[in-house]
Amino acid sequence: MASDGVYCFNTSTIRNCGLGVVEEIRLAAEVGYDGIELWVAEIAAYLQGGGTLADLRGVIDDAGIHVPNLIAFFQWANPDEATRSRALIEAVEVFETAEALGCPNVAAPPMGVTDRTDIPIADLTTYYRGLLDAVRGMHAAPLLEFWGMSKTLGSLSDALAIMRAIDSPEVVLLADVFHMAKAGDSYDLLGELEGAQLGLFHFNDFPGSPEIDAQTDADRVYPGDGAAPIADIVATLRRIGYEGMYSLELFNKSYEEAGAESVARTGIWKMRALLG
Repeated sequence: MASDGVYCFNTSTIRNCGLGVVEEIRLAAEVGYDGIELWVAEIAAYLQGGGTLADLRGVIDDAGIHVPNLIAFFQWANPDEATRSRALIEAVEVFETAEALGCPNVAAPPMGVTDRTDIPIADLTTYYRGLLDAVRGMHAAPLLEFWGMSKTLGSLSDALAIMRAIDSPEVVLLADVFHMAKAGDSYDLLGELEGAQLGLFHFNDFPGSPEIDAQTDADRVYPGDGAAPIADIVATLRRIGYEGMYSLELFNKSYEEAGAESVARTGIWKMRALLG
């Protein structure tokens, strides 16, 4: 596996537990995670409270944990040129934040266009090239992320189409068990990737009922506790040579009722049972 470790924790998983970003970092490290995905909004709250990026980098380094990715929502895929131009300015600021924290990646999902059905893959390809151009030479790189509930860039198939059209090692994907299920993707599609084309994998599961079309992010369950073929997914990722992190990303409020530490410890226990 990757030198940075296997087990990662997305702070969405405990977002309603009342912890600040410093407490989240320290908890994840204490429980045994190798990495933590941070949301730009919680970093902004930390800065507004008087902290600095240098201070936060110190917390990360002292905890001995890696930050593989930041979660941000700039509208790089919006067909409105003015909106997209503003988004790219925002993106550069986010990538500067990532650099300050020693973070190599920033997620680039289809924010702002999830209800649009009129944006061709060719246009999305052009827009993504624009994002790559805007941040090229910086120390962090984007991860192309699809959202299963989105009508635009809603599937791994869509992301693969953009990747193949650009045909550059700069295009690296972020995939997710739940989003693939929502999109109706076959998990066999993961086998069409080379390991280096996948920068991060969001690890979660979903219940067998209700039907996946009726489920939302809040229905996600711990990996291995649902209907996804988790063992097959992990086997495929290992076969293609994926060496990145598996990041636990849940939004399950019923789990959070037990408290942040309980969620974090249960999550890594479930992951270790599956990943070994």
